[in-house]
Amino acid sequence: MRRIKIKKYLNLILPLAIILISGQLFGQNKEIIGCYRYWNWKQNPEVLDPGNIPYDKLTMIYYSFFYPLESGEIVGMDPAADRYLLKGETDSLPSDIDPGGSIIELAKPHGTKVILSVGGWETSYNFPQVAADSNRRAIFAHSCVTHIENYGFDGIDIDWEFPGYKSHNGTDQDKYNFTKLLQTVQDSLIVLGNKNDRKYLLTASLPAAAVHLLDIEVEKISSIVDFINIMTYDLHGSWGEISNHNSALYAPAEGDPGRSLDGAFKLYNETHNVPSDKITLCSAFYGYSYTNCKDIYSSHDGPDTNFFQPGKDILYSDIEKKMNLFERHWDSKAQAPYLISKKESTLISFDDEEAVSLKAQYLIDNDAAGIIIWPLLGDYLDNDRTPLLDAIYQKFSR
Repeated sequence: MRRIKIKKYLNLILPLAIILISGQLFGQNKEIIGCYRYWNWKQNPEVLDPGNIPYDKLTMIYYSFFYPLESGEIVGMDPAADRYLLKGETDSLPSDIDPGGSIIELAKPHGTKVILSVGGWETSYNFPQVAADSNRRAIFAHSCVTHIENYGFDGIDIDWEFPGYKSHNGTDQDKYNFTKLLQTVQDSLIVLGNKNDRKYLLTASLPAAAVHLLDIEVEKISSIVDFINIMTYDLHGSWGEISNHNSALYAPAEGDPGRSLDGAFKLYNETHNVPSDKITLCSAFYGYSYTNCKDIYSSHDGPDTNFFQPGKDILYSDIEKKMNLFERHWDSKAQAPYLISKKESTLISFDDEEAVSLKAQYLIDNDAAGIIIWPLLGDYLDNDRTPLLDAIYQKFSR
């Protein structure tokens, strides 16, 4: 773990040199946002240590997630982890972990903003009742400000998944209450910014599927927030009837043609009139597996359990280690790769360097704000390389 300590000190001692050679100074004008799944940190502290984050290649880091209580107050998933990861306090660290330092402090020399992301798929159940009540909205906004002041965040991201979604306690009024909630938070951030003579960002992470936008006032929201992050991943997975692409650039040959990065961008930009320079689109640094499956768009028996541990998604770093056991294929229509093991009848839908480079070029060609990565360090390899992030960074730096 000595390597992580060295990286920490280099991050602190050499910021000027890094800024001088940074693509952000020479032509890199797109946002590169990495979502840090901090709740996984204790399960994999060596990889997810703050010292491993390539801050010089990121414009923002989303600290994911805090979530709202019924009262409107927001809290973290792991207070002990928050104290270490955000403040560098080591009193609660296991003895075998070599501390890498605070994400907030390590990000500062590079000008990388750290945003608190509130919500997430499993912790959005209280948003409907919070957003529906003016007092709870005020408590929510005040709690956001308190955490900014306590930890030093540069802004707030609201990741309500999703307004109107009945399985997450959604109601018909969520459509309007979501707008009110965002405006309340923005008003509080403006007051805080005037007090501290600075700008705090407010962003919203929104679904890619058109059906969910029926419960969101997209055009009104776009005038309130600084960026809209479109979640262009989980577009298909092993829960579907046929194998398909997790995060295709263009419409796949089978299924809803809107389930692609291109389809989502046009949905927001052309149908809902969101300015392109307010839109970021997601790149998935993970994939999905299909067992008893020999080709894309074919039947399967659910997720594979032979090559990978059972779970929701498979990080690119895990896929890369077993790449030699598969044949790589390319879907020219969807502009997406996939892997097949004929021997084991297993298919993997994922993004590789070619795929993320094409997505980065698409964002350049369409004047989008940038790209958001889920999850940050999902491509972190044993030799400290982050090939997918590097491919995006290099494309944006040309």
